[in-house]
Amino acid sequence: MRYFALPVAALLLSVIALGGIWGDSVEKDEETKKVEALVQQLGDEDFSKRDAATKELDLLGDKALDVLRKAAAGDDAEIRWRAQLLMAAPRRRSTSTGMELVFIKAGDFSMGSPENESSRNNDEPRHPVSVTKPFYLGTYEVTQDEYQQVMKINPSSFATEGKRKADVRGMETARFPVEGVTWFDALEFCNRLGKQDNFEPYYKLEDVKREGDSIKSAKVTILGGYGYRLPTEAEWEYTCRAGTQSPYHFGGSSNGTQANTKGVVIAAGGYGGDIKGPNLARTARVGSYPANACGLFDMHGNAGEWCWDAYDKDYYFASPRNDPQGMVSGNQRVIRGGSWLVTETNCRSASRFWQTPDEAKDFVGFRVARNP
Repeated sequence: MRYFALPVAALLLSVIALGGIWGDSVEKDEETKKVEALVQQLGDEDFSKRDAATKELDLLGDKALDVLRKAAAGDDAEIRWRAQLLMAAPRRRSTSTGMELVFIKAGDFSMGSPENESSRNNDEPRHPVSVTKPFYLGTYEVTQDEYQQVMKINPSSFATEGKRKADVRGMETARFPVEGVTWFDALEFCNRLGKQDNFEPYYKLEDVKREGDSIKSAKVTILGGYGYRLPTEAEWEYTCRAGTQSPYHFGGSSNGTQANTKGVVIAAGGYGGDIKGPNLARTARVGSYPANACGLFDMHGNAGEWCWDAYDKDYYFASPRNDPQGMVSGNQRVIRGGSWLVTETNCRSASRFWQTPDEAKDFVGFRVARNP
């Protein structure tokens, strides 16, 4: 790699410019040098070195993007090609926990359910929605292990030391979804994970009141930026559907074999045909069921998922078409995806649930989103 001498003023400006991305200036400089070295390695004559650099840059995710952008417009054909591939990679990972996120393109879809959809509720009228900005969404629900890494506790009931440990005796639950978290706990997790990954916090939590390790109330303000956050309800349904209009992303029937739900036969008002599927009566390891077309797992069932929005049963009748954010205020927050506890009729793509943000239940967890 070649290095060029810079005037002092230019060098200082370079360090300052990197400040918002890398943290302390010395650490940023070292990180930048590391990325630059890896990018140069993309053009090495040894394939194994090129491949190793590609994998490491993929793990670095957004931290490598600024250098990759320059390389993607450079003169070296091999480096340029590999840099372009890395920039187009559909996944990003948390540098501190390894949590994987999928890149979701902007697009339009029909939110809610048609009037002839069985078991639909009156709070889900179909209406057009545009998600105008791309974003990342967690491939899986946040796991107990990931929550433990960030928060240093595991509030889950379905854990080796949880309240319902008898239901998971002999199982390794580290990759089970975390549950037993309040909406406020989920926001705090997002901020702490962001700090670990060198992002500014997306939320500001003030006047925080706790009971034990759980946050029961707080004044919440959106700061914005590139840190981790909860998806909006519209983002959640857009990615759950993954281009489909059927009750589930996998089709029009479900009996507990395609997702961790309580299966009910059609004769009893369910979507499961004539055969009732399994009822685990607990959470399951994330990724135990097939992913949807976006590469996301457990969008139906397993743990319900907190979203950002305040719940209002009539919101769909007046919500904006572009990037709806939910009501400005409200006493409940939206939960999507159903859960292991409810029948598959309540785990449809359009199904809406809610709880007060201070509630922590063993059937509710969350997954994180982030702006690219």
